[in-house]
Amino acid sequence: MTLLCICLFPVLSHAQWDGQVPPEDVPVYVPADYDPDVPMPLLVFLHGYVPLTTAWYDILLPLQEDANAQGYIFAKPDGSQDGLGEFYWNATDACCDMWGNEPDHVGYLLALVDAIESNYNIDPDRIHLIGHSNGGFMCHRMACEASGRFASVVSIAGAMWNDQSLCQPTDPIHVLQIHGTLDPVIWWLGGLIGLTPYPGVNTTIEYWAQQHGCSTEATFAGSMDLDWLVWFDETNRWIYEGCDDPSAGSAELWEIFGGLHFPSFTDEGIEALFDYLDTHVRPPAACPGDVNADQEVDVTDLLAVISDWGSSASPADINDDGIVDVTDLLAVISSWGSCR
Repeated sequence: MTLLCICLFPVLSHAQWDGQVPPEDVPVYVPADYDPDVPMPLLVFLHGYVPLTTAWYDILLPLQEDANAQGYIFAKPDGSQDGLGEFYWNATDACCDMWGNEPDHVGYLLALVDAIESNYNIDPDRIHLIGHSNGGFMCHRMACEASGRFASVVSIAGAMWNDQSLCQPTDPIHVLQIHGTLDPVIWWLGGLIGLTPYPGVNTTIEYWAQQHGCSTEATFAGSMDLDWLVWFDETNRWIYEGCDDPSAGSAELWEIFGGLHFPSFTDEGIEALFDYLDTHVRPPAACPGDVNADQEVDVTDLLAVISDWGSSASPADINDDGIVDVTDLLAVISSWGSCR
């Protein structure tokens, strides 16, 4: 498949990001069959804390072509550079703003999504973040501080805040944790980066289970061969069931038994990853005046009410009282605009 790489048009001041590549200049990779009239899902990949160049991820975790092949628009921004020239995300107190520069990477990533949406037809219910190591930590922070903007976050070898009170999500969100049991960098049981603790894998994902009202006892959901560096079907899937609204928020763990810090996805693993993204979307927002169900209340809905005026069996009967009349017209007017 031929890929298109298009940089966004300038929409923000370069000075906002302390020397970081501005959001509007981040390359965006679009499937060759992109149709601007069809909303498409967006996947943003966040790298780990890496020396000198983030291009290592084109070899270690190459997702760009897979994303485009699966019909996803794909972006891979770089974090800020520290005093040694290493790229990082200011995710949690443990990882990885080692120099104390405190860049606003939450604001940066939200601005990036806004910039992409201003130039491409993005499905607002299918915006996903995936990150490795430091990028995985950043995924958890985004879930904590911008849960209403993303359908899901996928953290590979990351962790959330050790102090859970620092995580205050406003909306449910789907969270997938992928982690190797023998990870020598970000330990399965948790540990320290410098003198700052980070939680273990189970503590991290069980927080999200509790947040969404799920059981904290995981249910085994089968095994698969996700990591070709480990033999056989080494990855166990654990799902936390009984969530308050599983269509909106969930928690899931993929345990790579014997896995290290850098999983190398097999074809089966890639298929499983995109199946997860495809099936973990945000439910459409409730929108009482949206007669034609396009997530916008506008003149088309108004005309639908007028067209079916007096009808006793019509979707234009918004309040379900058995007749299309002035109360339905007022419902359209009162909810005018986007459903989001």
